[in-house]
Amino acid sequence: MKTILRNFAERIHRTPRCAAGNVRGSRGAPAKLVITRISSREGFQEHTTRINEETLDWRKQERELSQPGFPFRTLGFCFVCRQWTEFLSSCDYAHKIDGHLHVNWREHLLCPLCHLNNRRRASIHLLTEIVHPTKRSYIYATEQWSPLYRHLRKCFPFVKGSEYLGDAVPIGQNNSAGIRNEDLTSLSFHDESFDAILSFEVLEHIPDYRRAFAECARTLKPAGKMLFSVPFDAGAAHNRIRARVRADGTIEHLLPPEYHGHPKDPEGSLCFQHFGWEMLQQMSEAGFSSVSALCYYSREYGYLGGEQIQFLAEK
Repeated sequence: MKTILRNFAERIHRTPRCAAGNVRGSRGAPAKLVITRISSREGFQEHTTRINEETLDWRKQERELSQPGFPFRTLGFCFVCRQWTEFLSSCDYAHKIDGHLHVNWREHLLCPLCHLNNRRRASIHLLTEIVHPTKRSYIYATEQWSPLYRHLRKCFPFVKGSEYLGDAVPIGQNNSAGIRNEDLTSLSFHDESFDAILSFEVLEHIPDYRRAFAECARTLKPAGKMLFSVPFDAGAAHNRIRARVRADGTIEHLLPPEYHGHPKDPEGSLCFQHFGWEMLQQMSEAGFSSVSALCYYSREYGYLGGEQIQFLAEK
């Protein structure tokens, strides 16, 4: 992230400015974000049929906004900063679809003020609109190195964060930098400790993810909420297991190894699974009373990349 920001700063004077598109002026916030809750694959299929024309329009707008080859700006309203700004994007992490290079909008649209990208700003937006935490809420975030966690610390006095540090530090203890070590399959917290749990792009790196689901349910208070995101195939009924741990502790790769970015490890973190709709049932079996997908999209707020999905599990 620091490298990206530095590159943007060095080239900002020659970064082209995108047209405002259908963002009208810079006075006042956009309309309230539309968030659709869906609890099944069948419900999602009905939803995608209803919004088919909108989806085609979104794709057209994104093609017009993208400027492959260099950093570029996109006008939008940052929900976190509560003001209009120009989000920064580039072709870093771009991928090809039908032979054409597509911007990875989800990991870009970086706000130059709060330094949060698309998905992180959206997480704060959903936290505010759906979870409704207060200054007195006890919150656990399964990250501590990130700019998202630093924002949470400013807003919520009773937030706790952690990273998985392996055997370097005892579980539940801090290292010399103040980073807490936690294993999501065996959390050190007491039962019913938190009003909310936040976990973004973490659960796919845990082989025994169902045990992690159960630990999150255990440590939530009654009526507590877990907001999270994972790699998710909305067209798949079942999870796709990419790798698993053998009895002797070695890793068996069922699919070509996939590594995701890690803030402290240049080799990245191995992805053990992509999730499908069976995940919702598995979370119910782990102790949650209801689980739903939160679907949203907004040109004005800078939530691009097709319709976005995060998840809400309620105890």
